Amino acid sequence: MSAPRRDRAGMYPTGSGIFSLAQGSNNVRQNAMKNMIVNFLNAPRIGSTATGLRLSASALVIATALTSISAPALAASALDDGMTAYRQGDFEKSAAIFAPLAENGDATAQYLLSCQMINGAGIPPNEDTGWDLMQKAAHNRQPDASIILARKAEASQAPKDQIRALYQQSADQGETQAMLWLALDAMDQGQNDTAKTLLEKAWELGDPRAATLLANRFTKTDSGRYQYLRAAAQNGEMRAAAYLAEEARSVNDTAEAVGWCAIATGLPGHNEDVDWKTIGDAVEKNCGKFDKDLDDTARAANRERVDQFLATFFENYKPWTPWKACAVR
Repeated sequence: MSAPRRDRAGMYPTGSGIFSLAQGSNNVRQNAMKNMIVNFLNAPRIGSTATGLRLSASALVIATALTSISAPALAASALDDGMTAYRQGDFEKSAAIFAPLAENGDATAQYLLSCQMINGAGIPPNEDTGWDLMQKAAHNRQPDASIILARKAEASQAPKDQIRALYQQSADQGETQAMLWLALDAMDQGQNDTAKTLLEKAWELGDPRAATLLANRFTKTDSGRYQYLRAAAQNGEMRAAAYLAEEARSVNDTAEAVGWCAIATGLPGHNEDVDWKTIGDAVEKNCGKFDKDLDDTARAANRERVDQFLATFFENYKPWTPWKACAVR
């Protein structure tokens, strides 16, 4: 099975019409991080203020319903109450609960309170104090705080060793977002063994982006690559599905080509209320090119096979939850 064309990061089909790679540098990490981690995740981002690094308050509110950090197994009920209030958007209450906990060195409280201070969510904005508290949270091994500080350091063009150390600190706590950055950074330096080890660990921890990279950069057999890509797609990695659509087309499997294309473009399985007619209309718009050369009868039969393929695929579909800044679960 032939591999589709890909960019330097080995991550995107080019010329497939499914995904396009934004113009970037020739640096593997810069291109891949910009597209795979930042754009794909659509994470709450660091935007512009006087410091150049304030998290948007609206993004913070949205992110609170999503995932990034979890409380320690034996967390005090006060921290649980604070996280519940934070998740529900009751930031005045959460700040009041987090403040004494942060003062006593609780890394989770320090991290979330720093997010509130930087954003002015529920309390008056105080960026200087907020960033100081973020530093304390990172020092206390809060992995998400380390990532945010690493991104801040990148934005200010800090020394690479400083940035790398922050990501390493987060990766040491099991954060796959940091592992992927370090893996791409290792690839830039020609340290492929290190990169592969990091990606294998990230995939072991459930990050399907790592499986896509392993498939495209380190797997030597077509069958091994297919297994990685299918497992990644099964866990919500849409770029893996884009590759699989191209591979299915290369062996003239029009049903799987259309099916993988539908998955790659974010179609069914994300909304229980979506009916098959809506899915069919969307598939035709986005993926019709894969069976456009069939006659009407053959195309109708192919779409029936596509429906069966998608139904089977989504029976075991378990999408991962991407990293989000300033979020709780």
